[in-house]
Amino acid sequence: MRLAAEENAEIYWLDEVGVQNTSNYVKGYAPKGVTPIIPVETKHIRVNMISAITNRGKLRFHFYHGKMNQDLFKSFLLRLITGTDNKVFAISDNLTAHHGLLLKAWAEKNTAKIRLFYLPSYAPELNPVEYLNNNLKHEIARKGYSKNKKEIKRNAMSVMRSLQSTKNRIESFFEDEHTKYAKSIDK
Repeated sequence: MRLAAEENAEIYWLDEVGVQNTSNYVKGYAPKGVTPIIPVETKHIRVNMISAITNRGKLRFHFYHGKMNQDLFKSFLLRLITGTDNKVFAISDNLTAHHGLLLKAWAEKNTAKIRLFYLPSYAPELNPVEYLNNNLKHEIARKGYSKNKKEIKRNAMSVMRSLQSTKNRIESFFEDEHTKYAKSIDK
């Protein structure tokens, strides 16, 4: 994107994800003739996270409670701004919390530091960070069943820190046929 180069901007792709203990990816085993029993938590426990990646392998993330809103989104955007010397181009989906009136007014006041862009509605395959979300959930499943919120968050934090230390893994999320268009942007 020429505009990013002209404005010396770093392009971040953003999205939220929820990791929970009641997902159906838990597997069990029992010998032939014995009914398998899988301990399933009846209480729904969820950990929410927002993350941002660049095609240069940078990863930023933040865990939060409750539902995403404009204040939480703005707070994360502020973290991105303070974490770089460059202007930030933030590309996200069309969640209402990403483009409400309060956020729009804030973004207009901070045009020297940030610019917001939105992907088309109903096109998650175009957002490279969706591949990060998928990777996170897959790795959480490999860690096994979590019994409480603290354990889910600890497992998610472990996965995210591991991903954060492997730039080439983050860069690989830009290799899919649907996200290759974003690979050369900002390089």
